[in-house]
Amino acid sequence: MFIMIKPLKPVSFRWGGEFSPTLSGPMNKGVSEPLPLPSTIAGFIYSITHGGGKREDLTELSLEKESVKVKLWGPLLYHKGKYYAHSYPGKLIELDNWELKLNEDGKVEEIEAIDLLGVTNKIGIGIKFDSKSVIDKLLYTQQLIKIEGGIIVEVEQEVKEGYYTMGGESSIVKVEPWEFTPPESGKYGLVISPIILSPIEKVISVDDLYDAEIEGCGKLDNAIVKGLPVKIGLIGLGFNVAYNVRRPIYPAILPGSVLNCNKRGNVGKFTGWGSILPVKVRTSQS
Repeated sequence: MFIMIKPLKPVSFRWGGEFSPTLSGPMNKGVSEPLPLPSTIAGFIYSITHGGGKREDLTELSLEKESVKVKLWGPLLYHKGKYYAHSYPGKLIELDNWELKLNEDGKVEEIEAIDLLGVTNKIGIGIKFDSKSVIDKLLYTQQLIKIEGGIIVEVEQEVKEGYYTMGGESSIVKVEPWEFTPPESGKYGLVISPIILSPIEKVISVDDLYDAEIEGCGKLDNAIVKGLPVKIGLIGLGFNVAYNVRRPIYPAILPGSVLNCNKRGNVGKFTGWGSILPVKVRTSQS
């Protein structure tokens, strides 16, 4: 079933690493992506379908497991009557008739997420969890985005409509069924959530990545579409609640990439990651 997860207040979706003085200067700054990681959505779905996701329900998960094993496809953003896909970092691609629009330079047209959604910033101070006292000199700002619509995902479980809390900051969201019929095949496949690859022993140049195997899609070299983007990076798979540690980091093909895998579904190493949306391509002249 497809569901819409609708944040009722501005939210922040951090993809890791933003609260670092080396990245943001003397004041730590949390920058939000327009859509959450699959691990955030999977943990949320597991929580609301297993009696609230209490800690004791998760103790069987080992440290090596990639996430709560929830099958899902997505996410897409529904905002003011239009659908958008994530293009990492910080951008969105409008999906008009499930087409990618190419500009005069032959590049996929993208929108800055903060320009489309709008943001608000809050300032906070670090607090010690044990004593509730202030951490000296730890001042931060956090970027929150405003979604007028919701996050669209397909899930295997039956999810009840209602109001829930989501994510580490317990944002209040409304969940409701969503009538949605995305294309099942197309000319190309748009990556809408990170495709997790197996660890690569040694990478000296970009050429070393071409032999990387995409489970369900073949070698990266064969999946690349000439002239269309492929973004490679490192992705942390979220937070292990049972062990109170971050999950491992893997090489990944990032959202906004376009591949020859043109069937709707999931590819890559782990359950719930690597969602592919079939798309067509339209040039500025057509």
